Parts: sequence; structure tokens; C-alpha cells
Amino acid sequence: MKVKLARVKKGLTQVELRKKLKDKYSIGLSPNKVVAIEKGNYSSLKYDEIIAISGVLETPVQELFFEE
Repeated sequence: MKVKLARVKKGLTQVELRKKLKDKYSIGLSPNKVVAIEKGNYSSLKYDEIIAISGVLETPVQELFFEE
């Protein structure tokens, strides 16, 4: 849920987030995977995807994925 909140705070849609991930980090996420991540399902996330999402959202990894 924190990923979604950070995305909305940045004023990005899911499509814009996916485009930035692709353009800046060469990370291609499916729409379904973005929805899963935003719902808190991180089980299929890879390290480089975590770093890229954190970079695009300009939010520390710890804050997005590990803090309660």
C-alpha cells in the first residue's frame, strides 16, 4: 500500500510509473504486477525492481517496503 501512496503523492498513474521504470531503469513491469505490488504482494519482486521503484518514487526502499 505504501508504494501506491508514494505513487499518488508523486502525481503518477500506474501507466506513468511503468513508463518511467522502463525508460530510466529498463525494468518492464506488467500492469498486474504493479497492482500486486501496490496491494503489498512483494513475493515476486526482484532486487533491481525494488531499487528502481524506490528511485522513480524518490522514496527510500526501507520506507516503501519494510516499515509498518
